[in-house]
Amino acid sequence: MFDDFQDMDEGQGDDAFGSYTPEEPEGLMPPRESSLFLGHAETEQNLLDLINSGHVPHAMIFSGPVGIGKSTMAFRLARYLLKNGTPDTAQDSLFGDAPAEANSLDVSSEERIFSQVASGGHPDLLTIERPMDAKKGTKKTNLDVETARKVAPFLRMTSSEGGWRVVIVDDADSMNRNAQNALLKILEEPPSNALLILITHRLGAMIPTIRSRCRTLQFDALPENELAQLMEKEVGNTLPAEDLSLLAALAGGSIGAAKTIIDSKGLETARNVLDIFKAWPNQNKVDIHHLADTTGRAGQDAAFLNIEQTFLWLCESIIFAKAKGSSDLPESINNGAFHALADSYDLNRWLELFEELKAHFAQARFANLDKKLAVITAYNIIKP
Repeated sequence: MFDDFQDMDEGQGDDAFGSYTPEEPEGLMPPRESSLFLGHAETEQNLLDLINSGHVPHAMIFSGPVGIGKSTMAFRLARYLLKNGTPDTAQDSLFGDAPAEANSLDVSSEERIFSQVASGGHPDLLTIERPMDAKKGTKKTNLDVETARKVAPFLRMTSSEGGWRVVIVDDADSMNRNAQNALLKILEEPPSNALLILITHRLGAMIPTIRSRCRTLQFDALPENELAQLMEKEVGNTLPAEDLSLLAALAGGSIGAAKTIIDSKGLETARNVLDIFKAWPNQNKVDIHHLADTTGRAGQDAAFLNIEQTFLWLCESIIFAKAKGSSDLPESINNGAFHALADSYDLNRWLELFEELKAHFAQARFANLDKKLAVITAYNIIKP
């Protein structure tokens, strides 16, 4: 739900209502620096099976929603291979004649390999990302062909430490056809002990000839309980349990989205939006106008986006419950007020309300309409 936050600058959006101000967490470590990893146990086991069987492929695609740990897993695998690869390693025999059974991809943060990867200084690891736009100060939309052409020469070089050469391409689905074609030669004639990992959020954007030459691993959104555990480890005691639950639900299984929600103060905005619904069907108009006034001012684009996403998440949660024929709502809104709200309309009407809200917020954003009025109107769309 909150994937749109990914391009927002950190720190935007003041407290939308002033009633909820937790301590600001330090945020998550970048994937290459992170030693913390939860979830995706089945995917990690698949990778371990490949290692233990001596059949590590030359190229893999890590595919799945934004911010769920694909990059973290890629660096986790890279660290393991760079640490455990040996001079006589072959692609079909990672550990030679006497393989050591791998049961985890863990590499201690105290290891030299870990610090080398974290600093971007390991000579046998290359990370490819969308280049920066010098004029705008942000990453370019696409990963260009010049950047993609760095992959093949790097993988063909002899390993400086006698083991593996690894390339991780982030946002691989942002490559145009020419950039993707630049990878085909190395995929057709891959050197031994070389691994290319393509991280993609839209598998369909990769051309068929790329997909056919890679082993694809699908990453699913993290379950709410695992995401809550991960965030608890990251933010410590700065968030109470009920807020961790709400954060996990809003993030839709994406640890990246959870971080962005915190950085943009989206959690407190969501709390304030939902608090007004707690009085259903007697919503306080003063509270609505107060929220609208504080989030509808100039420079509050992030706060307004937080409001939009919270409304849509609330509708989606109710629709999902009704579609299952269940009364179970996400834990953070599984109470009498929100059950009363959900029971006010049938499934078809909730589907209509969801589409109305989507169209309403899109018009407010793209037509640059009065944001304060847009917040008030959103509550009027869902009214007793």
